[in-house]
Amino acid sequence: MHRDSPCSPLNGAGKHNRQVSSTDVFERDVQRLRTIFAAAQPGMADASAAAPAPAPASGVTFPITGTDNGAVLGSLDYSVMVGFGTPAQQLPMDFDTLRLGHGISTLRCKPCRAGVPCEPAFDPSMSSSFARVACGRECPFPCNGFSCPLDMRFSNHSVMANGTFVKDTLTLLPSATVVGSFVLACIDVDNFHITGSSGLLDLSRSRFSLVSRLTSSRYPVDNTTATFSYCLPASPASTSGFLSIGGALPDLSSGDAGSTPLVTNPAFYKNDYLVKLSSISVGMTMLPLPAATPSNLAALEVGTAFTFFPPAIYGAFRDEFRKQMTQYRMAPPYRMLDTCYNFTGLPGFGMPGIVLEFEGGATLQPDIDQMMYFVDGGHSYNHVCLAFAALPENFPYSVVGNRAQQTVELVYDVRGGKVGFIQASC
Repeated sequence: MHRDSPCSPLNGAGKHNRQVSSTDVFERDVQRLRTIFAAAQPGMADASAAAPAPAPASGVTFPITGTDNGAVLGSLDYSVMVGFGTPAQQLPMDFDTLRLGHGISTLRCKPCRAGVPCEPAFDPSMSSSFARVACGRECPFPCNGFSCPLDMRFSNHSVMANGTFVKDTLTLLPSATVVGSFVLACIDVDNFHITGSSGLLDLSRSRFSLVSRLTSSRYPVDNTTATFSYCLPASPASTSGFLSIGGALPDLSSGDAGSTPLVTNPAFYKNDYLVKLSSISVGMTMLPLPAATPSNLAALEVGTAFTFFPPAIYGAFRDEFRKQMTQYRMAPPYRMLDTCYNFTGLPGFGMPGIVLEFEGGATLQPDIDQMMYFVDGGHSYNHVCLAFAALPENFPYSVVGNRAQQTVELVYDVRGGKVGFIQASC
């Protein structure tokens, strides 16, 4: 569920109830982009947990207001209920497909740090299968002594989270998928994505992620099982979204489905799920993308709301969209969204469809609520902006945000080396 859904445990009983302003949405995206940029730099993939969080390289700037510590990972929008322990304690956890938090899953555990909220949190004393991870092969990071500690810090070296690595039984309902002795980090503070959830379920291709655990120990050699798939609901009010782990690989050859190969070159992107954009269509006009440069690489991002392209690609896309919208009155830009319109007083309005096509023919075709951002809410047409923006020049790849993915099931066939797209799944 979206974290702002009235049915979400993160937004229930007034405990975390909040009205998220448009400013909050943009600042979360900016913080997320900063972290993506830092994590995408060569050599960062194997940084230890105790290392300071990297800052963006000189010349890379993102518009942001408010407090900025240079290390905030941004706030993930979607969470699922996960069982941990025996008997299973049901806890809301965010999930992420990019390796941004050192490729590990985290969970807030009791006893929590003094003075910080501690509910909901995992209680190790209530689980009969709980065990601490000893220093050695199962420990994700170098350590000395018996225990396997976690020490995460901000770029100013202040402590972000203290904890230790543990293992216990992970249960996913209603599919009843069970992963025994799953290793994650028990931390003493709120999940560091600052969403109110109990933790983070890492679905990257990191060596210690849930995906790596499943692909190394559960998968049949004939590749009939999808590592995972997800479908993001069309609005925060919807409860039709889902995350599926270890389900049967669906048919991706039907008319409402398609697939695209995962990119594993350059080598330092091997832990990421990158695909290639082959074209962008605006109405009947197709904008071809350069095939010989990395600018057509794209990450399918669950933690970023909007979609961002390199300047050359975005410029051509924006100009074609504006060309086909000349009959409408433009409005001032809003934050990083620079193509906005005022439809007030009109009996109706139309706009060209947008299609993102990926290598192999898979497509995303956002509808009007996904391709446009209504600044003053969905019932106000006086300030409506194209929900796409430009990245800094040296950003390593395009970022396809969660708005553009809504209602489409993305099937991650990691062993098969592809991502499938199934339209209208939720």
